[in-house]
Amino acid sequence: MKNKCLVLGGGGFIGSNLVEGLLNSGYDVRVFDVKNFSKRNIEEFIDRIEIVEGDFNNPMDVQSAIDGVDYVYHLISTTLPANSVLNPCYDIESNLVPTIKLLQLCVEKSIKKIIFISSGGTVYGMPETIPIKESHVSNPINSYGITKRTIESYLYLYHKLWGLDVCIFRLSNPYGKRQNPKGTQGVIPVFLYKAIHQETIEIWGDGSVIRDYIHISDVIGILTKAITIETPEIIYNLGSGIGTSLNEILDLIKEHLEPGLKFNYLEARSFDVKANVLDVNLLQERFGFHNSVTLKNGITELHKVLKNEIR
Repeated sequence: MKNKCLVLGGGGFIGSNLVEGLLNSGYDVRVFDVKNFSKRNIEEFIDRIEIVEGDFNNPMDVQSAIDGVDYVYHLISTTLPANSVLNPCYDIESNLVPTIKLLQLCVEKSIKKIIFISSGGTVYGMPETIPIKESHVSNPINSYGITKRTIESYLYLYHKLWGLDVCIFRLSNPYGKRQNPKGTQGVIPVFLYKAIHQETIEIWGDGSVIRDYIHISDVIGILTKAITIETPEIIYNLGSGIGTSLNEILDLIKEHLEPGLKFNYLEARSFDVKANVLDVNLLQERFGFHNSVTLKNGITELHKVLKNEIR
């Protein structure tokens, strides 16, 4: 009998790619997402999965989703780093409280393991050293990061007190297919979309901001492996371990893909962290991780996908 995985937030960018990866690895998959969510990201394998629609804030909806599954992937977040501070109470009520109720259900239902996607870009706050190790002090500077960090603490609590097997990934900046190029998150797809449509790209600051970008296929490889191995360290940075500036991404796109690319620099924002690059040594030791997709190849591949979508 196949093990069954529940993907909370399975209709989104990361979730849909994870669902595909789990199916390809031989698991049965159930997707939980909001009522009437767009099925576009999962349409190519929708006949191979179960779908439960509901409200993450409703324990009855979550219980109906969790019944009969072996593993749980928690990818749901109702806020973004930029807007979370506008209403911290909503962030707590819609993310933290439902997650604690979820953990209680996981214990009651004897879930074999829960995997949580945290944020490598916000839980550390302003880094004191680069690259950032998992042991780095955690001082988030927005509500999103505070909530993620608090959820991590409750996962650890349920692990220690009730023996719940947990694994936490502090994810950097994933990019790849099914990412929304018209959204507010995801520098690479947004840049590519604007370049393809000959729109001007606006950059906060001088373009020197450095981030850690990882292709979605490398992310999914690690997430699927997390339920097949022991993860005693609990918290793992999940990134490429390589820092790339916005200017370097612009240069790559302009030189190799869209020579007509146009961009403007805007006044820098005070809350933007200048550099965030994750130390992935622990990930390499435990998971045997290596970057299989270079940034240049990943951007070129995504460019091709976005070009095909407008034909």
